[in-house]
Amino acid sequence: MVNTLVIHKKDKSLAGDFRLPYSKSESNRALIIKALKDQNITIHNLSEADDTLHLNKCLRLINTCGVSGLPMIVDVRNTGTSMRFLTAYLAVLKGKWLLTGCQRMQERPILFLVNALKQMGADISYTNKSGFPPILISGKELQGGTLSMDASVSSQFITALLLIAPTLPRGLRLQLKGDFVSKPYVMMTIFMLRDFGIDVEYENDEIVVPSQEFKEDHFEINPDWSAASYAYELLALSEAGSLFIPKLKRKSLQGDNILPDIFSDLGVESHFTPDGLKISKTIKVVDFLEYDFVNCPDLAQTVLATCVGLGIEGRFKGLQNLKIKETNRIEKMDLEFSPFGFGLKEIGNEWLLKKTSAKVDFTKINHIFKTYGDHRIAMSLAPLVLKTGRLQIENPDVVVKSFPKFWKELENLGFELKKN
Repeated sequence: MVNTLVIHKKDKSLAGDFRLPYSKSESNRALIIKALKDQNITIHNLSEADDTLHLNKCLRLINTCGVSGLPMIVDVRNTGTSMRFLTAYLAVLKGKWLLTGCQRMQERPILFLVNALKQMGADISYTNKSGFPPILISGKELQGGTLSMDASVSSQFITALLLIAPTLPRGLRLQLKGDFVSKPYVMMTIFMLRDFGIDVEYENDEIVVPSQEFKEDHFEINPDWSAASYAYELLALSEAGSLFIPKLKRKSLQGDNILPDIFSDLGVESHFTPDGLKISKTIKVVDFLEYDFVNCPDLAQTVLATCVGLGIEGRFKGLQNLKIKETNRIEKMDLEFSPFGFGLKEIGNEWLLKKTSAKVDFTKINHIFKTYGDHRIAMSLAPLVLKTGRLQIENPDVVVKSFPKFWKELENLGFELKKN
């Protein structure tokens, strides 16, 4: 039986604190660095997201494994970051490994990363469909050298290579080709490597990491800017109010700190204080929104759902990689926007968010929203209850992937939640 959550909010104004989880992007990188350093590193504020907890579990399992003739099975389930990062990590770790995941993970391509590692001499083969997990890895020392990588495919492929680069005897000279997607996530990796004492040069689409030792012995994880997008959406769809987000700083390794700029056009004003960020409802809302999400794809669903709630059409770029996430996010969001009289249409390299029917009375929508196993779909749809009055959503527990206390934060703001 499918679990559903019914959400109510009588008062459409908002006030209070919205507490964020700590960044799983920073946490997952820090965990791989800790494993590579093979020394004690203290990570402060490690994310409680399911993705991070499971990556940590996989690393502990790997660490306890002795070398034997049979490969150890490492199941990342539906954690894309773990699949990419562990592919590179296990390629340089002595042992035999069968790296696998859930059915959806076995549909997500990994060809470019595997090919790059093979160019350095990695021993990796596919056990089912070529170019996709599961993969069989016989870890060994890789020398490094010069590689070319298509930067338009996945920033996580680039990050996976950069994380192991300092351990390679010849280091790594990575030449990036094509349009760079999610560049801030690669910059996060570079800045974190530098925090751990690694010399990294980045110039003219080339990243150079010499062979060297990690030096830093502690790292502090920051609150998750991606999760802050749901606070922005809630306020944008409210009738009035303000929210305070503790500990969130403007200066961040995370590219999603562009949120204040995006939502300034959607009725939300941002004011940073020494203790965090205060966001307030305003009347400034554009009639039509255009934005390129190439550097912040994790914000796309939140912004699109906000536009639907506000009745705003738009034109967007940089959504292509959403098709290969936990689900085909573009296809599924299009389906869930339909009851609101909105749809997404792809034209070339752009996506149009357009009204598909006459004015819809949101308060009369009687639809059980699906989440498709995707945490960001669940969290971006939930704030629409401020326009519908009542909203029912399937499989609400998917939020544990990145924001385990999401529903608790809504309750703290006066939302009424009831599981069926």
